[in-house]
Amino acid sequence: MTDKLGIQKDSNNQIVDNSNKILVALDGSERSMKTVEYLYDFEPFRNKEIVLFHIFSDVPESYWDMGKTPFTRNGAAKIKGWGVQRKITMDEFMERAKSMLISAGYKPEAITINIKVRNKGIARDIIAEAGKGYFALLLRRRGYGALLHMIMGSTTTKIVEKLYATPVLIAGLNKIRHSILIGLDGSDGSEHAVEFTAKTIAKGHCRVVLCTVLRDFDIYAGDRNRTDMSDCVDCVFDDVETSMRRASEILQKYGTKASDIERKIITGVGTRAGAITRAAEEEKCDTIVLGRRGLSNVNDFDIGRVSWKVIHTAREKTVWII
Repeated sequence: MTDKLGIQKDSNNQIVDNSNKILVALDGSERSMKTVEYLYDFEPFRNKEIVLFHIFSDVPESYWDMGKTPFTRNGAAKIKGWGVQRKITMDEFMERAKSMLISAGYKPEAITINIKVRNKGIARDIIAEAGKGYFALLLRRRGYGALLHMIMGSTTTKIVEKLYATPVLIAGLNKIRHSILIGLDGSDGSEHAVEFTAKTIAKGHCRVVLCTVLRDFDIYAGDRNRTDMSDCVDCVFDDVETSMRRASEILQKYGTKASDIERKIITGVGTRAGAITRAAEEEKCDTIVLGRRGLSNVNDFDIGRVSWKVIHTAREKTVWII
């Protein structure tokens, strides 16, 4: 529950601290079990508390689509039976997920199962819970019943677009190598991404590639006045160097070894999102970390264009949006 000041408290009126908890949105499908497998494989999360979270509906989604149209007595009985069986199945799924995490080294007392009855809608209910000060929200691109040709399910899309304050981690399918690429553009968003990553992998054994993409640096080739741009080019590269040095300092402050930090500057490309995705492939990085919005993004957008494009182009990668 929440008091008049907006502070979350438990049934004993004690303040609830979710700052070390990862909220894991699950729908009970085998696809969402892959999310649990991601937690199993990614070692830095083992010092976090895990909340296995599900929004439960005791009727099929088609019922909501019909605007709660009344059923016949026979139909209502079948729907009730469906709901009972669905609850049993979901309880078993959650227990299986918990057991898997315990076998990976998570402490049993650090894992909580939280199944809530649907209120305003699946996406809205997940956003409401995630907004209670969690360290991050972890989910998959697509869940139960998603069509194969779809890159993102509608629930995940709504959450990514509207969940501002909580980092959103979209689990991919690539094998976890503990190799992370962070996109830098000198914005506050990218610095937040660096700090979040630094705290997450603190004192772990992760390789980090700091990546900056500069577009159109070859457009002046052959131009007699190209020398007039030299001062501007030098200034940009100075800014890049400052940004990368700052990112490296933050990572090392939280325990990442300097030898585990690499730098990559990409120039002469037309699209930053495409270049970031290709760089992650070339560097064999399983995770891409980006700020929600960068330098060029305007307030009318909930999420930056580069971040959104990377989510769609790096389909097999895990993508963290900070």
